[in-house]
Amino acid sequence: MIAFTYMIEKTMKAMEIFLMILMSVMVIAVVWQVFTRFVINSPSTFTDELSRYLMIWVGIFGGAYTFAIKRHLALEMLMTKLNEKNQHWLHIFINLLVILFSYTVLVYGGSSIVNATLAYNQISPSLTLFGNEIPVGYIYLVSPISGSLMILFGVYDIAKSFQSITLIKKG
Repeated sequence: MIAFTYMIEKTMKAMEIFLMILMSVMVIAVVWQVFTRFVINSPSTFTDELSRYLMIWVGIFGGAYTFAIKRHLALEMLMTKLNEKNQHWLHIFINLLVILFSYTVLVYGGSSIVNATLAYNQISPSLTLFGNEIPVGYIYLVSPISGSLMILFGVYDIAKSFQSITLIKKG
């Protein structure tokens, strides 16, 4: 469990840094867009699309990070009415629901969208990287990546809850 905890902590730190980079690039892109549109009177063609795609990544990847640090939206009315052992059981049930959702919608559904857009060679209209057009499927990769991370964090939380339940039984 110690190695798993270490891996989770390092993953969360990497996610935090990655999200800060995405947000910084998005702010720079939006400032550049405003500058070129209103000061130079020649709007940049790629920054609007870049900021839109970065917003997708920040929103979905940020949701996985928010789940990891336990800052997601939660209704805790039922949790406060249960004893400590049943709180852990409810926590396990909720995490199982999150895992099911993450797998079904984000991993499976997201992978289907990624595969479909790559199969049809759908490309970004104005974004290029080193002269190459960017396939839109790469933009949608955030969904299966975030879903997989949410599953990882859910499994970790379930393991911690089971560990707490066994400590309650011994104590």
